[in-house]
Amino acid sequence: MPTITDVAQTAGVSKNTVSRYLNNRGYMSEKTKAAIQAAIEELHYQPNQIARSLYTSKTSLVGLVIPDVEHPFFSTITARIEDALDTRGYKMILCNTMHSSQKERKYIDMLTANKVDGIIIGSHSVDINYSDINAPIVALDRNLADDIPVVASDHVQGGEIAAQAFIDRGCHKVVQLVASGQVKTPSNMRHEIFAKRMREHGITCITQELQLNQFEFSTYLNTADEILNSYPGLDGVFSADPVAAAIQRQALARGMQVPDDLFIFGYDGTFLAQAVFPPLLTVAQSYDLLARTVVDVLMKRIDGDQLESLSYVIPMGVNVSL
Repeated sequence: MPTITDVAQTAGVSKNTVSRYLNNRGYMSEKTKAAIQAAIEELHYQPNQIARSLYTSKTSLVGLVIPDVEHPFFSTITARIEDALDTRGYKMILCNTMHSSQKERKYIDMLTANKVDGIIIGSHSVDINYSDINAPIVALDRNLADDIPVVASDHVQGGEIAAQAFIDRGCHKVVQLVASGQVKTPSNMRHEIFAKRMREHGITCITQELQLNQFEFSTYLNTADEILNSYPGLDGVFSADPVAAAIQRQALARGMQVPDDLFIFGYDGTFLAQAVFPPLLTVAQSYDLLARTVVDVLMKRIDGDQLESLSYVIPMGVNVSL
């Protein structure tokens, strides 16, 4: 395994110069930088991260805490966050809590014990005091505490887009499926504005709450049957993509025509919207911008920079048409 001495000899510089290059410390000519980088690539040199962390007081590790990596929203945003961290020279530790606050506590203890530089939290636990965590934290679409910055999509805009689709369709009786009210999240605003717009246009809007941390697709199928059985005359459904896909599946199995008999509109714009047939009309979140922003805010917290805000709202992406 090549050492820092090998890199120095290949580049024709001292070990101290290589060390300063690796730690971005002090002035160095572009010619010297290029020589060291060429030597690193030629030798496939990997710096000793433990030694570097002792020197810089940083581990170049960030924890990402989410409730369910199989859920299309979380799998998509996880991939984007990993990419955004990589461009900043950071590695990601994925903590998939599987809806368990006890498991999440163990993960957070592990992350802080290993002195990660920061933590991004998008989990749905409701009984953890996040202000007590001894690490820079940024919340992903969650309201964790008054002193923790939140990065989320513009859910008011998303709710407006969805509402207009049902208004334009001429729906009369609509059900919207919402996440558990126990979870304090900016995403609830999309449902508030959606219900408001339905009332303003004389459209019956029934709001049904999902269970806390209900993420399994099999449970969405049960919810779909419950909805279709409970509301005769229903002609519209609004929900996140996985729930919308489950409702569409059960509606088609009953011989209903989508969208002629039942207009279904999703939310998130994940791959699932295009994986089903007919494809779901959905409003997409701007995953790349969302990921870059949450990483940028976390870097500022890690570096001790002053934040201009504790709330960062990302515009929604594009509609995926039928």
